[in-house]
Amino acid sequence: MTSTGAVTALLAAVAIGNAQTASILTIDDAVALALKGNREVQSAALEVDRAREETGAFRTKRLPQFQIYALGGVPLTRATATVPTGALGTYPGTGPIPGPNVSVTTPRQLSGIIWGQALQPVSQLWKIHLDLISSRIREGMAQQRLRQKRQDTAQSVRQLYDQIAQTQAQVESAEAEEKTLVELQLETDRKLVELAVLKSDSLDVQARLSRQRYQLLKLRDSTRTQKESFNRLLGRDLKVEFSVELQPLPAAEEIDLAAAQKLALRQRPEIQAARLQTKKAEAEVRREHAEYIPDVSAGFTYAAFPNVSFLPQNFAIAGFVVQWQPFDWGEKRHKTRSLRDAAQQATLTERDTEQQILLDVNSKFRALAEARLLLDTTALAQQAQREVLRETMNRYREKAALLSDALQQQGATVLADSDYQNALAAFWKAKADFDRALGREY
Repeated sequence: MTSTGAVTALLAAVAIGNAQTASILTIDDAVALALKGNREVQSAALEVDRAREETGAFRTKRLPQFQIYALGGVPLTRATATVPTGALGTYPGTGPIPGPNVSVTTPRQLSGIIWGQALQPVSQLWKIHLDLISSRIREGMAQQRLRQKRQDTAQSVRQLYDQIAQTQAQVESAEAEEKTLVELQLETDRKLVELAVLKSDSLDVQARLSRQRYQLLKLRDSTRTQKESFNRLLGRDLKVEFSVELQPLPAAEEIDLAAAQKLALRQRPEIQAARLQTKKAEAEVRREHAEYIPDVSAGFTYAAFPNVSFLPQNFAIAGFVVQWQPFDWGEKRHKTRSLRDAAQQATLTERDTEQQILLDVNSKFRALAEARLLLDTTALAQQAQREVLRETMNRYREKAALLSDALQQQGATVLADSDYQNALAAFWKAKADFDRALGREY
C-alpha cells in the first residue's frame, strides 16, 4: 500500500471511530438547541426585554412626580433690599411705616434655598395612555423581530443539517465507489499478469482509485467543517461530536397550497409587523391630536430660605399647575396631517405585505413540487445506472466485457450519483424555503 493509501485508510478509520462514538442529533433537537443557545436569537430576546422595560418606564409617568432642589453656600456679595417709606402703610398719629427708607442687608453667612414639589398629572394621563399604546406596539414589533430571527435560525439549522446529511450520504456513496474501484484494480492486476490487459489499463484504474480517495478525503474534511459551523450555529463548542440522520421524504399529498396560504398569513412575522406598524401610525396621529389639550397637574410646592433674613423662612402652596401653548402657527395641524399620511402609507404597506407573502408561498410551493419531481427522476436514473454497473462488473469478471466498458459505466454511475445528490440537496433547500415561507420555527 502506498503512503497516500495508508493515510487515507487511517483517516477513514478515525472517521468511522468518531461516527460510532458520536451521538445522533435529531433535527428537532438541533432546532431546539439553536433557538435556546444561538447568540443572535439571545440578542433579539434581549431587545424584547428592553422594549418591555421601556413600557414599564412609561407606566411610571402616571404616578406623582417628585422634585427636590437645594442650593446652599456663602454669598460672594451682600444682598440689600430697600423698604420704601410707607410701604407698610400710613396710620393716624404714627405716620408712615417705615418713616424713612429702610435698607436690609443680608450678612455673608451660610444660607440657602430648598425647593420641593410634587405633581400629579391630570390631563396628561390621556397622553400617557397613548404613549403606552405606542410603547406596547414597539414591544410587539420587537417580539416579531425575535420571531423572525428564530425562524431564520431554524431555517439555517435545517439547511445545514440537511447539507451534513447529504455530505454524509456522499461519503457513503464515495466509499462504495472506492470499493468498486478496488475490486476493479484487483481484477485488472490479475488480468495484467495473464497479459489479458495492457499496463496502461492498470495504471488508468490506479489513477481513478487515487482520484476517488482524494474526493473521499475532501468529503470527510467538508463534513468536519460543516459540523463545526453547525456547532457554532447551535451556540456550543466547535469540538462537540455528533452524527445526523437522513430525513424521510414527505409525501406530495402532505402539502396543501390553500392551507399553506392561510398558515403563512397567520404566522409570518412580516405581516404581523406590518399590522403593528399600521396601529403605531394610527396611535401617533391620536397622540398628536392630544397636544391640543393643556397640561394640567395637581401639585404641592414647598420652599424654604434658611438664613435669609428679609424673606420668609418657608412657605407651602397647594393647587394646580397649567401649561399650554395656545398659538403654534399651525405646527400641530401640519404634524397631524403628516402622521395621517404615514398611517395611510402603513396601511398600503400592510396590504402589499400580504400579497408578497402569498406570492412567496405560491412560488416556494411550485419550486418544492418541481424539486420533488426532479428528485424522483434522478433516483430512478441512479438505480438504473447502479444496476448496469453491477451487470457490467459481472460480465467483466467473466471476460464478457472490456475494461473500458467497466470504466465507462463506473463514470456514468458516479455522474448519476452526483445528479441524485444535487437533486436531493435542491429538494431539501426547497423544503426549507417553503417552511420558511409558512413562518415555521420547527
